[in-house]
Amino acid sequence: MQDYIKPLNEDLVKIETFFNAAKNGKEYNFVLDIQPFTERVDRHLAQLDDIKEAILKLPLMNELKLQLLVLHLRELSVDCFFDKTSKKVFLDKFKAVQHDLHYLERKL
Repeated sequence: MQDYIKPLNEDLVKIETFFNAAKNGKEYNFVLDIQPFTERVDRHLAQLDDIKEAILKLPLMNELKLQLLVLHLRELSVDCFFDKTSKKVFLDKFKAVQHDLHYLERKL
């Protein structure tokens, strides 16, 4: 089960790195930087379907919470590349995803 969560945690670390670099003025190329990374995150999220039943059986998880986790991670994987992204909104989503991933890591 950890094999499904670990790549998502690694993606989250990269998201934070990209976000900080973008806020410090780094500009990213869509084809070379953004698209490959978002496709990678999407592949990792798609793998969660393999363990969806186990996730939904956890006490603090349900279908809506899992959908929000996936949605927020997809949004973060794009938003992290743009300096115009609201820091507050980004951090709120980031912390929610981080919390959910840590919970899944502990319980699965």
